[in-house]
Amino acid sequence: MFDDTITAIATPPGRGAIGIVRVSGGKSLEIFDKIFSTRHGKRLKDRASHSLVYGKIKDGDFSVDEVMLGIMRAPNSYTGEDVVEVYCHGGPVVLECILDLSVRLGCRLAEPGEFTRRAFLNGKIDLTQAEAIADIINAPTDRSRQAAVNQLEGSLKNRLASLHEELLLLISGMEASIEFPEDVEDFTEVVAAPGERGEESSFVKKLNSLENNINQLLENADAGRILHDGYRVAIAGKPNSGKSSLLNLLAKEERALVTDIPGTTRDTLEVDVNIEKFPVRFIDTAGLRAARGKIEKQGIEKAEKTIKESDLVLWIADRSRRPATGTSGANLSEIDCLPKHNNIILVLNKCDLKSLWPEKTVAKFSEKHQVVELCALTGEGIKDLHNSISKKLIKMLPAVEDQVVILRVRHKDLLTRAARAIKNAKKMLRKNPLPELIVVDIQEALNAVGELTGKVTTEDLLDKIFGDFCIGK
Repeated sequence: MFDDTITAIATPPGRGAIGIVRVSGGKSLEIFDKIFSTRHGKRLKDRASHSLVYGKIKDGDFSVDEVMLGIMRAPNSYTGEDVVEVYCHGGPVVLECILDLSVRLGCRLAEPGEFTRRAFLNGKIDLTQAEAIADIINAPTDRSRQAAVNQLEGSLKNRLASLHEELLLLISGMEASIEFPEDVEDFTEVVAAPGERGEESSFVKKLNSLENNINQLLENADAGRILHDGYRVAIAGKPNSGKSSLLNLLAKEERALVTDIPGTTRDTLEVDVNIEKFPVRFIDTAGLRAARGKIEKQGIEKAEKTIKESDLVLWIADRSRRPATGTSGANLSEIDCLPKHNNIILVLNKCDLKSLWPEKTVAKFSEKHQVVELCALTGEGIKDLHNSISKKLIKMLPAVEDQVVILRVRHKDLLTRAARAIKNAKKMLRKNPLPELIVVDIQEALNAVGELTGKVTTEDLLDKIFGDFCIGK
């Protein structure tokens, strides 16, 4: 438990019907006994936990506001400490007055995420559940909210607890064979001993099972990343094809500089748009051609990297210009320019002008990719593009409602580290089955799982995670 009491306004800035001031710590009830009065005069310390009391907050002889005050006693509260929540009228002046009174009487202003951090440190939740709370607040869609709720309820925590327990059992067995070789069955014989039908030893089976369980969690990592961060859609094409104009059309504002000079986009430009209830980040990239200078070369390299990392590519082509038919350099044909990507929509821009694209060229594109015609300047055809994008995005996102979904890059990285460590342990078993060597890799896997749940933490990690929370949560 902490030796200080913290306070913060828990509702967003601005005016509203109700505002909340939250207080947590050992002096919560004592502090509000000094400024909260009821008709019956019963002290807060004498009231039951999880009760709601009507009364007035007073600053000396002056009333600040009529409020409802909620009492939650340790350890059965959000933070695991004594918690008081004041539900007052939602004006900023009222909230600031109550906050100031609580500080004057001994509270400290809470840091971002400090209430949830105390819940974690007091064992009320693990680190994956703490992150899920932030993900619920920031959920861009109902699907992402549901995935975060499942994680808060312990779907990921329970799977990781099982992995943690299995890894501990393996390590304890190996440590015993190292420390007490006379009393424990020889480890090299255990790992080499086949089963009744000549299959792999029970130790190897356990490693295989652990690796499979981790890989099952990693299978939904891409879907989880989409739920958490939204889709990434690259706007790519040759120079001066209308990429920046399309970005402005999608953003419904002038975000990118548009000129008739080819190659003016040297860096990526991003904009977040909601397409049929899907959060989508569109990324305008440099035109792809043989680079003319060091800066343009860097822009093209970044564009190629962005395309590779995107979920979908919108390849923009100017249908009012005859497509190139060459085999190299600036004259490379449009088909040969296309990036190697599984999801591409060909956008034929400038549909308000006469098309110089032969029908057989368009047909060749249509064999592999969806083709949409539009005018990025007037907006004609944008609805068709929206529909094409949403259909592509729906197909990309599997049904994950009943599955454990990895929502954060941190989770994916640590699970990948754990899977790699187990794979290394299996390789070491084949080379040199000494417990002293193999236990190092198993311990590495255990540490990775421990970092996920918060059993293994550093202050820097906690500062980074909880620093992204809002104050009062």
